[in-house]
Amino acid sequence: MAEENQELNQFEIQQTAEAIEKLAANPKAFGAAYEAFVAGDAAKFGAALSQVGIEDQCHRVCRFFCRKRCVGVCRKFCPNPATTEVNAEEILNFAKAAGPFLRDPAFLKRLCDIIRAGNVEGWNQEIQKNKLQQYCYQLCVIVCGECCHHHCHKVCPEDPLITRVANIPIAQIDAAGPGIGFGHGPDYLHNGYCPMDTPATGVGDHPFGGDVELWGIFNYPTAVEYLVEVASAPGGPYNPVLVGPQFGYDTIDFTTGLQNQPPPPVPPDQVFPPFTTFEYFRHRNRLGADQSVGVDPGWFQINQIQDSGGGRLTTGEKLLLTWPTSAAMPDGVYYLRLRVRDGAKSTRVSSPQAVRLDNTGPFPLPRPIITLQLQKPDGTLVPVTCTSHVKKGDGLILVTVQAYDPNMSQIAVTARGNSNISVPVVSTTLVPLSKTYNGNIADQGYLVPTSFLWDPFSDPNIIPCCYLVYVEIWDRAIVNGFWSGGHYNAGWDAIAIGI
Repeated sequence: MAEENQELNQFEIQQTAEAIEKLAANPKAFGAAYEAFVAGDAAKFGAALSQVGIEDQCHRVCRFFCRKRCVGVCRKFCPNPATTEVNAEEILNFAKAAGPFLRDPAFLKRLCDIIRAGNVEGWNQEIQKNKLQQYCYQLCVIVCGECCHHHCHKVCPEDPLITRVANIPIAQIDAAGPGIGFGHGPDYLHNGYCPMDTPATGVGDHPFGGDVELWGIFNYPTAVEYLVEVASAPGGPYNPVLVGPQFGYDTIDFTTGLQNQPPPPVPPDQVFPPFTTFEYFRHRNRLGADQSVGVDPGWFQINQIQDSGGGRLTTGEKLLLTWPTSAAMPDGVYYLRLRVRDGAKSTRVSSPQAVRLDNTGPFPLPRPIITLQLQKPDGTLVPVTCTSHVKKGDGLILVTVQAYDPNMSQIAVTARGNSNISVPVVSTTLVPLSKTYNGNIADQGYLVPTSFLWDPFSDPNIIPCCYLVYVEIWDRAIVNGFWSGGHYNAGWDAIAIGI
């Protein structure tokens, strides 16, 4: 945990440094951003950051301005900071002296107003009246930081947000650690798209595959357009997902004169990698507005979102698009962002949302491997088939399997005969060959050929028959918005058993 926090802090510092360097490289934009910061003008602050392409770094830039400005303000307000060593005793005395005042909202508001106005005289009066001269600088640093923290909420309004990935709320998608990007059930409405995690049965820690619905909220009342983009790292570079508002139903058409008219024919889907597909069109197909390509690709009109996707208002959760992940994307962790902008192109950007994709496997391809050999009492091995009957006393069966997946859910090894006989294969050491990942995301199954001895004659369910011995494997991917066992593959070998 300590290492993760250290990495997170380093990431924050690095991202802040990169954003400030980009802004500082454009003195005009830097000056406009600082003036907007002091004035508390969110629109102008965002516009200044947009000039250098760091509109998604609003809070980091604001915090940087806050901390730097607070240092200057507190030096001005308290030019003679105390020289007493800050130790446990000093902090205790500070807590006793300042605590009652910090619990007083009216006192804090007065100090915040004084700091914003740069009113040195007003500050000194408050400090002297409340006998806090000894803690002038410390109090200023604490109060200024808190005041500026709230100021940044004004300068950097709430960002857009991707809220669901394949009906899994983002709060249920791992944001860090070895399992970053895995989703966890149940789904948003508990309607069966994805059940509650039960790792012992192979369910949980889900990657995503196929066509993935993305939902979000804009948090931008004046927004007119939105864009979803994807990258292989949180810092980018990001590419637009060229998929427009989705096919669905509209109870009221957004264009006068089209009410109650039948929709045009739906054209066939076409796929253009990377991250590109043509979705179903409705009235927008007639207007030629569904695809945003050319010099500014990926932006789509909010007023094209169907009622079934949340409607054409800027408020509420929306079905943004269905992300065609299987088109040309290798498996792995990706980062999604939602951008929204108003008519003046002032843009707000969500924080990166990690999503793990899995559109391949299980392995090895074309199918998992299973081989059966008779191990005679003297230790020699001979192949077995349906034409060479193995009888009790002939020896044991050496079962060798290879079946794996980076996101393995479960593996089943069973012997299947006629009359619907299906018997799990268990080794002579009473270890079932079937297994689940059981919450261990590092367990990929049988990565290399692995052998077990099987005594079919010890199982009372085995009767004389020709059996196909299957090795089956499933992964944990939520495919096309549903958990239904993930991707599947199987291999088999044959044996004739006579008792």
